[in-house]
Amino acid sequence: MEHPIIYGVCHDMHVARVTVAGVPPRPGIAAEVFRRLAKSHVMSDMAQNTAAPGGRNDLSFVVRECDSATALAVLAQAEQGMRFDSVSVDVGIGRVAVVGASLRSNSEVIARYFESLRDADVAVEMVAVTDTRISAVTRERDAGRAAQHLKSTFQQGDPSPLHHQRAPKFVMLGKGADGAAT
Repeated sequence: MEHPIIYGVCHDMHVARVTVAGVPPRPGIAAEVFRRLAKSHVMSDMAQNTAAPGGRNDLSFVVRECDSATALAVLAQAEQGMRFDSVSVDVGIGRVAVVGASLRSNSEVIARYFESLRDADVAVEMVAVTDTRISAVTRERDAGRAAQHLKSTFQQGDPSPLHHQRAPKFVMLGKGADGAAT
């Protein structure tokens, strides 16, 4: 098992979740959705496909908040031709992540990530795990608290079995009490 390295914790409150509900179960729908978004220069990630009633699916993904209106307009225009039920946007979300190396190959890191969020009383709505990042979508009001708790979990106290490395330096961005970026 590789030893993971934790570089830092970050959070983003400028994201939105787009949900395409009632997608027919036919090959190529997801490709068409993401091709339309790409043509409109909307970047997306953390895609999740969930079974919905009637043998259909709900396709959810995260976009930058500033792209949410464009995503909604592009997909609303495609709704009838693609035969899905509806499109919605949730701008009340945030994303919190632990960034490092060899994260996916160590189940202890993932367990500690979710335990930390549980201990902070933060519900996870979506999750994505790669070798360099564990990201979760939470409610926006919880993202800052989740990031602080994760930072405490992974950067203070006994790091075992994790190995910490200081570089590269991460800057946590958020909003201060006055709403200004910090």
